[in-house]
Amino acid sequence: MTPPEKIIHNGFTIYVCDGPADPHTVMEQMSQGEIIRDKGRGGIRVLSVDGRKMACRQYIHGGLFRAITGDRFCSEKRALDEAGVLCYLAENSFPVVRPCCVIAERAGIAKRLYLITEFVQDASDLLDIWRTASRMRRFRIVKRLAVLFRRLEMLGVYHPDLHINNVLLTGQGELVFLDFDRARKKTVTADDMEKMFRRLDRYMEKQKRRGDITLDMREKIFFLRVYQKLSGCDILSRMEKQLKTRTFLNRIGWFVESLLYGGNR
Repeated sequence: MTPPEKIIHNGFTIYVCDGPADPHTVMEQMSQGEIIRDKGRGGIRVLSVDGRKMACRQYIHGGLFRAITGDRFCSEKRALDEAGVLCYLAENSFPVVRPCCVIAERAGIAKRLYLITEFVQDASDLLDIWRTASRMRRFRIVKRLAVLFRRLEMLGVYHPDLHINNVLLTGQGELVFLDFDRARKKTVTADDMEKMFRRLDRYMEKQKRRGDITLDMREKIFFLRVYQKLSGCDILSRMEKQLKTRTFLNRIGWFVESLLYGGNR
């Protein structure tokens, strides 16, 4: 991958991956674009630059220390790493949004980070689709997800926090992945895939406990069987171990998060 072009502009550092290169236009839209507040931790700002619609996501720390660290980071590394993974996946025909640029804003001795990507037109959040989908449609979605998880494994990308709220379903029926924050390229092992599946299951169970979605064991088993057939890994046996302990610990984590942040990620 070609290193991004670096532009300094009024206290901002812009790393251009795939345009736009005009810092004035970017900064103007950063302050004027429409904000979709229910997407992600800090919402998504929709930009329009040179006739292209783009999405701007600000990085905000997660976990129990979010109240302390907020949106301050020591360096641009986290955003640049995600942009690099997105570029790599796009170059290998994996369905992701293409990154346009990374922006770092000086905030005292720290930095605020933003990632600008293409905006996918005519698409809906997969979680919203899931809420109203028939059982047959959910099974088709589950099969496609399992195939794409296998492709991630083969491409050597590990994502510790991948869930369906960051996946879009286009009008053509294709899935598009949005968020690869903290993902990295590595030799992906069976343990890594198990961790990814457990994280996905934790998120889905969280939505189910809130009453937001319908989910049953047959859909989970079907997902694992499709992946198992493609990979040759006996993931079903692996996932059965420590299930009760994991579920109990997850519920404790959800309870603490709800006390601190009102249930928002």
